[in-house]
Amino acid sequence: MSTFQLDPNQVALGVPSLGVTQVFIVTTSSVQSTAFGASTTMVRVSCSSGHCHFQVGTNPTASITTSPMMPNNFTEIIRVTPGQKIAVIKDASVTASTFSMTELI
Repeated sequence: MSTFQLDPNQVALGVPSLGVTQVFIVTTSSVQSTAFGASTTMVRVSCSSGHCHFQVGTNPTASITTSPMMPNNFTEIIRVTPGQKIAVIKDASVTASTFSMTELI
């Protein structure tokens, strides 16, 4: 499990260490990451060169209509469960998009 301490609102305190990073050239087909590590409960995700959509789960499929959108040149941290994966996709109107995901441990 993560070594993050949580405040009363369940927000992580402190600065995590950076774990495995996966970078994707996003296409118009959903592409999955490998499974998150056994101690990963948060990931840092970012998107550049054009927005994309992402989905987290045990066997996720990202969709341009139902998955959360990651704006271009934006970074956020999301809560995950060890063993889950993240999938990404872009719509045809986006010329190019690169997605980076780093496990926080």
